Amino acid sequence: MNVFSKFKYKDTVYDLTHLKPLTCEYIQSPNEKGQSEKRYRCIIEFSTHCFTKGPNTRKNETLADFDPALHYITEKETRIFCFDRYYVSHQLPEILREIDKRHCFFTSADDKFLTVSLIGKDGKEIDYEIYFSLRRAKEKKYDVHIFINSAYIRDKNYGGVQPSRKKVSLFVLLHNTLMNKKIKRPK
Repeated sequence: MNVFSKFKYKDTVYDLTHLKPLTCEYIQSPNEKGQSEKRYRCIIEFSTHCFTKGPNTRKNETLADFDPALHYITEKETRIFCFDRYYVSHQLPEILREIDKRHCFFTSADDKFLTVSLIGKDGKEIDYEIYFSLRRAKEKKYDVHIFINSAYIRDKNYGGVQPSRKKVSLFVLLHNTLMNKKIKRPK
């Protein structure tokens, strides 16, 4: 499980404990067809992409274009600490605790899904995109492992047009993941 080290830049320490793995239980209410209540115990893990960014290839940026003190280095990669992503990431745990009350969407990749949350940082609405994947949990005390691949504010620097949105229920994603059933993309 990912546990991130604090990040220090210019005498300021940025604590990342809000992105430690968390557990959630999502409860699917019984429906009128007689289906009983279902509970899904999930472990949620975050990637460094929730608070770092890569060089913008559209602008021909490389890591060398950034102050080396901003480099966040892991065993797998080196990325740039992103203050905007960091500040917004503080809302991720609460968003994920309530993701069952929001719409999820397919992305172009088969194994990733997307939820868009409207967040008012300075009174303005922004699109905050959270890309995640699911798999059956390895630990028996959980049903599904949700991995947050990336989370960022959609802006003109990182992607222009928002992906087309095809809705899918979180409960469909959880059920199909748990049953090893392929999740069909809506047409």
